[in-house]
Amino acid sequence: GMRLLLSFGGAFLLGVAVTHMLPELYEEGGEAIGVWLLAGFLLQVMLEAFSRGIEHGHVHVHQGDPLPMATLLSLCLHAFVEGVPFAEPRIADDVPFLTGVLLHKLPMAIALATVLRKGGMASGRAWTMLIVFSAAAPLGMGFGSLLGMDPTGPLLLRALALAIGMLLHISTTIIFESSPEHRFHGARALAVLVGAAIALLVAH
Repeated sequence: GMRLLLSFGGAFLLGVAVTHMLPELYEEGGEAIGVWLLAGFLLQVMLEAFSRGIEHGHVHVHQGDPLPMATLLSLCLHAFVEGVPFAEPRIADDVPFLTGVLLHKLPMAIALATVLRKGGMASGRAWTMLIVFSAAAPLGMGFGSLLGMDPTGPLLLRALALAIGMLLHISTTIIFESSPEHRFHGARALAVLVGAAIALLVAH
């Protein structure tokens, strides 16, 4: 069930990013915005060296294996960067984009909670870590508000490009990891196609 949700969410997020967000970004930011997209993509590559793939809902942990602080910090940085552009109401009111982000956030939170539980961490400390993680995106929004997000300004476009670059990495990784054995899986393939099709419908 979770893998199907991941496949659907990854395809929906990729569809919204490619058909809805990227064209607008390039239209408003020009060719130079590509540097920030690439920076976001590469930032996510580096963060995943510490995050154990939790961003795409995967749990790579053994019983009694505690969550390293570097993993929590990388997840918080990811959520913080993702939250910054949502300080601008036009982005926060973009239902397809917001839905895509939430569809990847839900499995991410479940995966983090699972890792904390399997790690044998005291419940008080585990809850503290979950609260810290859940506060990262709102803190990013607050930081964006402090910066003053001009709807057509370069700051918003760069923050948005960074976030979308990260999400492009995550969405494609989710789709590739949904079939790690590289075999055709009917239900997962259908989930990917449905996710992409709905993204096309709602993003236009």
